[in-house]
Amino acid sequence: MAGRAAAAVGVGVAGIAAGLVARSLVKKERGSDGDGAHPDGWKAVTILGAAEDFERGGYPEPLERLSESLEIRIDPAPGDKGFEVHARVRAGADSGVDGDPDTALRAALRDAKQVFETGEVLRATPRPHGDRPRTLLGGAVDEAEDDAKGEGVL
Repeated sequence: MAGRAAAAVGVGVAGIAAGLVARSLVKKERGSDGDGAHPDGWKAVTILGAAEDFERGGYPEPLERLSESLEIRIDPAPGDKGFEVHARVRAGADSGVDGDPDTALRAALRDAKQVFETGEVLRATPRPHGDRPRTLLGGAVDEAEDDAKGEGVL
């Protein structure tokens, strides 16, 4: 019995090692993960729909809140797949938010995309199934959900 357990652990460790090696090889081949900082501070999001509808009556509320301190431009998306909203905080502008203005801009762009495409900001919490006991993996998922708007590829 102990021999089988040791063999299973060995196979698991070898599988993890092979996965990590494969991941590092794939990452090296890609030039960028798409999340590098733009040298001029621009952040962008692609939105499915018509650009005229996006600007009509002002921007969606999450972006409108910050619009006084932003430079915003709208361009057609590649392949005629909607449009791109590019935004950056104006030099010397007061963003009117506590904390990092870049994080607030990222969240505003993501939320504006969701409001335009679905009519609401989608939330993972509160969870429809109610509270759940904290577990090791559940805690990691909760933390990732909480941090999701501040990091990652737009």
